[in-house]
Amino acid sequence: MLRKTTAILSAVLAVLVLSALPAMANVLSAANASADCNGYNLTVTASHLTIGVQYTINFSFTLNCGGTIKTVPGSIVFTAAATSVTKTKSAGWPGGPLTSNCTVTGSATLVNSGSTLPIVINGSSSATLTCGGTGCPATIGFWKNQAKHPFPDSVQLSGLTIGGVTYTASQLSTILNRNGGNAVAILGRQLVGALLNLAAGAKHNAQADAAIVTAETLLKAHNLNLLTSFVDPSTTLGQALLVQANILDAYNSGDFNTCSEGSGLTLGD
Repeated sequence: MLRKTTAILSAVLAVLVLSALPAMANVLSAANASADCNGYNLTVTASHLTIGVQYTINFSFTLNCGGTIKTVPGSIVFTAAATSVTKTKSAGWPGGPLTSNCTVTGSATLVNSGSTLPIVINGSSSATLTCGGTGCPATIGFWKNQAKHPFPDSVQLSGLTIGGVTYTASQLSTILNRNGGNAVAILGRQLVGALLNLAAGAKHNAQADAAIVTAETLLKAHNLNLLTSFVDPSTTLGQALLVQANILDAYNSGDFNTCSEGSGLTLGD
């Protein structure tokens, strides 16, 4: 009798285990994107896949630009070469670049299982893209003089999220004044300067926007903090950081010397 009961229990347990397997299969485990006024770069990771099976990830971004709502859909189709796969998709916004300030949210779904995640955009569930500026960018020297040129109110209130790390206004000031033979510090000064310019209503430049995205991607990929990290400028990573710093330095210098520094910017109180 005991042997029969044990056999029955084993069979029940086997059924329970098998019934639980689908819940563990084919899941979307991460969805992250960087976004700017030109477009987006999406990275998604799907796990518990079956090798050799074709999968589809549908995603959608929603742009709210001054009350005008636009949905931007897309999809990624792939055949799993491993049980966990990471895929990327980059594209410009339809009719872009954006010319007004927009809030962007998004979600992604692994069609095969229905597994759905919200997309983390620029380190947050909702990202605000400042795209309507017409002012002329200013140098980091301009922004260092906060008594005369206070940070925009939005930055004073909430700081800036850069490479997945949120820095307060006080920390941003420290970054602007960080010196030394450190590629992170060199990039940090120019990157913060460029983001302050955009927050204050400076015009966008496609080359500078691309440099901002690349810089933030490098910072996040290598877990670099603009306040504490050090990278030797002579290393491969150091050189990559300096390339972006040089582009942003030129942008901060009156949009590659095409306008009058700081003109038309909206400063804080």
